[in-house]
Amino acid sequence: MILCPICLHEFAWSEDDLYERTPAGLYRPLELGNVSEARRTDLLRAAHVRCPAPVADPSLEHHLPYTYVRHGKPLVIGLVGGPETGKTHLLAAMIGAIEQGGLRPYGLTADAVDIERHAEYVDRYVRPLLVERRTLARTQEGETAELADALLINDGEHTTAVAFFDIAGELLRGIAHEATRFVPAVGALLFVVDAATKPARMGDESFRAVLDRLPKNGGRLDIPAAIVVTKSDGVRFQPPVDTWLYGEAERLDPQAVLEESRDVYAFLRRGGAQAWLSPYDKCRHCTLHFVSATGGAATEGRFPRGVRPRRVLEPLVSLFAMTGVLRGYPEVGL
Repeated sequence: MILCPICLHEFAWSEDDLYERTPAGLYRPLELGNVSEARRTDLLRAAHVRCPAPVADPSLEHHLPYTYVRHGKPLVIGLVGGPETGKTHLLAAMIGAIEQGGLRPYGLTADAVDIERHAEYVDRYVRPLLVERRTLARTQEGETAELADALLINDGEHTTAVAFFDIAGELLRGIAHEATRFVPAVGALLFVVDAATKPARMGDESFRAVLDRLPKNGGRLDIPAAIVVTKSDGVRFQPPVDTWLYGEAERLDPQAVLEESRDVYAFLRRGGAQAWLSPYDKCRHCTLHFVSATGGAATEGRFPRGVRPRRVLEPLVSLFAMTGVLRGYPEVGL
């Protein structure tokens, strides 16, 4: 049985009901027929499974990659944050760092779940940011949540499909919107806070919308979370940001994660942004991180000094440790 992360419909799937994506972006039944084993393997690598959930509008039909459903329960990571917090740039920098072998020091490798979709994501987001040095457009509103990208993470013995959802902050605040139906399917949450955020008594409405919707056990969420202070380059000379932002980890050190989490917590409270610490209060396991997706501010839509991401993989690796994708670190998470 597969739980669709888009519509939450649970269904049984079979290799007898597979689809292929056409160059026009449409889906048609995949005919395996009398093909060789090598050809069959190649076709299955790009195959899709149609979610059979009934929809009022045919345009809302959606498909999941075959490789997404064949490695056991996938890990769905939701990026949560209001508009202009830098979620899109952060995810693009993360995927870019993974493309450059950034998970190798942790003993992890990554492959695309959907080769074509991953290539589209790299061309649309990663290359413009890291190579062309351009700012990225804000996440567009959609009728349903779509996978931004999905990767197969392997530790040498086990493979886990990891899916990333990044939707507009305005839609996260409107929790009844169709695009937020993926929220109860998440297995980990990444909360994004702008380092220059102004104090607010109520904090981020999108944080509350997600945290209030998920079921709690004993008053707290069992879903692990990471609070990420983005655009930390803008406050890089302020302690304790200066201590962490330019240190590159070569392995996961639970003690260092604890110390950085303590410093981020103090930084937000001192800045009057304690309302953004609600995930720490409501999630049973949570880590906190300073990151910079670009290394500096943009000027007229470009980064004239280049793009130099800092520590963008640390929060992701912490989530991997707390969810078991990276095994052997049960002590990670506050």
